[in-house]
Amino acid sequence: MNPAGHQTLVIAFAVAATVVALLLPELSIATQFWVILVPVALFGLSHGGADPLILKTLTRVQKGPRLWLAMGLYSGLAVAFILLIWWSPVLALGCFLLLSLWHFGRTDVTAFSGEEQAGPAPAQWGRVWLAGGLPIIGPVTGHPQQTGELFAWLLGMEPVPVIAFTLTLGPWLAGLWLVGFVGLLAGYRRRLGWPVYLELLSLAAAMVLLPPLLAFTFYFCGVHSVRHFMAVARHTPREDHAGTLGFLARQAAPATLAAIIMAAMAWGLIVTLAPATDLMVEAVRILFWGLAALTVPHVLAVEWWWSRGTTKA
Repeated sequence: MNPAGHQTLVIAFAVAATVVALLLPELSIATQFWVILVPVALFGLSHGGADPLILKTLTRVQKGPRLWLAMGLYSGLAVAFILLIWWSPVLALGCFLLLSLWHFGRTDVTAFSGEEQAGPAPAQWGRVWLAGGLPIIGPVTGHPQQTGELFAWLLGMEPVPVIAFTLTLGPWLAGLWLVGFVGLLAGYRRRLGWPVYLELLSLAAAMVLLPPLLAFTFYFCGVHSVRHFMAVARHTPREDHAGTLGFLARQAAPATLAAIIMAAMAWGLIVTLAPATDLMVEAVRILFWGLAALTVPHVLAVEWWWSRGTTKA
């Protein structure tokens, strides 16, 4: 599948998700959690499971001390972030959200590198903000109460002040997003093409209307992870596409399992240091603090990969 074909699917599924969101009854956080658990564990984490392949490319070795050193640094960064969570959950959450925004947006733009839709540099920076911000801004804007409650669980705080913050923050973020969208449309409408704007608008509607955990999972698994795998597949020396996907699946499987184990270990450490009294609170902390701990080394590895020109078409 090429980026344009995936973009068409994203638009179609985002429109469908928007319609479904309008028909859904209000879902509790617990219900959402059990719906998203398997997709995030299997499809979301698996895209990071390709990181060993990226590290092999960067270190230019298939095994040996250099690769083990790179993997050791990768694991060390995850552990360091776990310590940051323990020391300052607010700072850790802020870093996680900003890194996610940056990485989501960069992946979105890089998926179209070398194609007309990539656009000039200013347009690419605008798309980083607009695309990367959607899975964060959408839930804060559309469901500030549940999003605030989720943030409070992660921070170990009472929900009321955090919800008050998200209620205030949501309209400002939505306004900034709309200003950015109008600016991109006014300045680069002809150079980027309508599919870019249709995708942004359809995803924005889905992110705002879907319950927050479902919105995050839709973007994380259906948009970001797929585009990351396409970038890796495009630059993996395999003769046929089916073989490439099978090769990537085999490469990602062990690291995905390791990521799940690391996430469980991160949860164990967090719960030991700052236990919660509610099992669902602890489950949410497992999922998102585990993802956060793995996000830091993943983003840095991918940025290093991109800086080396690996993803140039």
